[in-house]
Amino acid sequence: MTLHKPTNGNIVLTPVQKEIVCGLSGGTMTILITHPLDLIKVRLQLSRSSNTSSYKGIIKNTILHTQQNGSQLKNVVKEAYRGLGINLIGNAVSWGMYFGLYRFYKDIIHDTFVPKNTFDLAQTNFTKDQKMNSFMYLGAAWGAGITTSVLTNPIWVIKTRIMGSTKYDPANYQNYHKIKSTFKDMIHKEGWKSLCKGLVPSILGVSQGAIYFSCYDTLKIRWFHSEGDQVEKKLNALDYITITTLSKMVSVTSVYPLQLIKSNLQYNKDTSLSLAQLLRNIYENQPSIGSSKMSKKSWRHFYKGLNANLIRAVPSTCITFYVYETLKHCI
Repeated sequence: MTLHKPTNGNIVLTPVQKEIVCGLSGGTMTILITHPLDLIKVRLQLSRSSNTSSYKGIIKNTILHTQQNGSQLKNVVKEAYRGLGINLIGNAVSWGMYFGLYRFYKDIIHDTFVPKNTFDLAQTNFTKDQKMNSFMYLGAAWGAGITTSVLTNPIWVIKTRIMGSTKYDPANYQNYHKIKSTFKDMIHKEGWKSLCKGLVPSILGVSQGAIYFSCYDTLKIRWFHSEGDQVEKKLNALDYITITTLSKMVSVTSVYPLQLIKSNLQYNKDTSLSLAQLLRNIYENQPSIGSSKMSKKSWRHFYKGLNANLIRAVPSTCITFYVYETLKHCI
């Protein structure tokens, strides 16, 4: 990454570098605030037990099994922030990479498909974005999402293993207690392929980010700017929250089943379990293959944890994009 240093000594970032810095900062701030909700979402997605298939059940088990030693409050907070390290790494890297790649792919699409004009020699990112349509935003977000998913998938597999294990499941808790031990256990028992688990639904799931960015950029530019604007306006907090909330609710709900399937694939340690069998288990809400336990079959099981995900995702995305947009106008 080359930094441009003018004669006055101040470092000037390129447009892509600014996107990376702002995205990384926004992602880090968000995870520090919303990590406990992410933990609940992951455990709900992996749950097959009636005792832990509700928000109340997950929270109750988390609290009950942290009362054994030391300060109760300290143990509850520690368990609520279980997996924070890998989540910070994953989200900071992913957001920084995604924003940078999104700008990169938008520039490519603009230069390829938008007609050239001799009067537009000194174009800014904003004037380029004004001339692009929702489908161009969608294509750029798809490219950024697929690239980011392939490069960061191993981080998410490790994160799911750590956050999915609890102290009341001693075997998994010991193996998946820290990043290093989780990585070593997975490689030793399941091989390097285990780091690619969930990659297919993850790639398919990038449509969530693509839909979100397409909605967000379209709303931001079409609602709050006119065709003759040459400089991007700095919106107020309520404007950012509004377009972020609308875009996120549409994108998350549309592809949520893929996210649930990905989490189950990443947490599953049975290498013989096929995707078809996993889908059947989720549909029937079965804890394991061949289980005789009767349960109600429903497609609603594919949306287990959706409310928790929306409660986590909407505020967290509002934080991410408010920090991102604020920094973008400052640096």
